[in-house]
Amino acid sequence: MNQKITIDPETTSWIEVYHRMTEIVIPRPIAVVSTVDAQGRPNLAPFSFYTVVSSNPPHIAFSPHLSGRTGEKKDTLRNIEVIGEFVVASATELIAEKVNACAAPLPTGDSEFTHSGLTPEPAETVTPFLVKESPINLECKLVEIRAYGDQGGAGHLVVGRINRIHLNADLLNDEGHIRSEALQAVGRMGTNLWVKTRETFPMPRPE
Repeated sequence: MNQKITIDPETTSWIEVYHRMTEIVIPRPIAVVSTVDAQGRPNLAPFSFYTVVSSNPPHIAFSPHLSGRTGEKKDTLRNIEVIGEFVVASATELIAEKVNACAAPLPTGDSEFTHSGLTPEPAETVTPFLVKESPINLECKLVEIRAYGDQGGAGHLVVGRINRIHLNADLLNDEGHIRSEALQAVGRMGTNLWVKTRETFPMPRPE
């Protein structure tokens, strides 16, 4: 019989709780979030606390944490608070290393597009840029931000309504569905592990 380990978040460091959570909630899709600041300077950052919220109307959410080093808000969150718009691009095998490079702690105002080698493209309905190399980009307007603490590691849930969905036509099959084998999305596991999504299996929902 396996021995059980019980963790009490109230008496455990938040860093350890963070590690356990990111090792338990797997695999996690990656939102590559594009924003601009009040001066129009672009920012690009990956977030693996990311999910669909609603389909009708379409909403998505991601959760930028306060910096564990400084306790301060990240540029992405500050930009969205000011501008109220963002773009979410999909992370794929082809651009995984460049997406990871966007997580580097650059000085405020420095462009992760330039640092990573990804290319900004104008969006239709929002000020932040699309990511040219990503086969899917979602233009979003801010709906709400909820805070869950004010110390390092605390999350802020950012919910946005999708105004535009841009996707490469060659991703679609004859029925109009996105082919996962063509998208080749990547996700996060625990520690520094990432995961590919090539191996799938069918499981129809019960009638």
